Amino acid sequence: MSIVNRRNAMIGWATLTVVRRMAAMKAKKARGAMPPKDGGGGGGSKGKKVLKLGAVVIALAGAAAFWKAKHRDSTDHDSIASEEIGIPDE
Repeated sequence: MSIVNRRNAMIGWATLTVVRRMAAMKAKKARGAMPPKDGGGGGGSKGKKVLKLGAVVIALAGAAAFWKAKHRDSTDHDSIASEEIGIPDE
């Protein structure tokens, strides 16, 4: 099965569309919460931390899924079948 297919293209497009809309809404919301002129901090750094944490979690989940798929493909299915029918290993 190919990775580039219509289903995955639609999922990617939908995800990108939703993320863009969410980013635009967050940017619009952050524009209203400007930091004070005295330089006292603030200004939405918590949102950036949440986005970074979310990106790290998604990247780790993707890496785990990739590793699991690679691990599953590398198993030896012939040895399992030979054990079921009683053929001795060489």
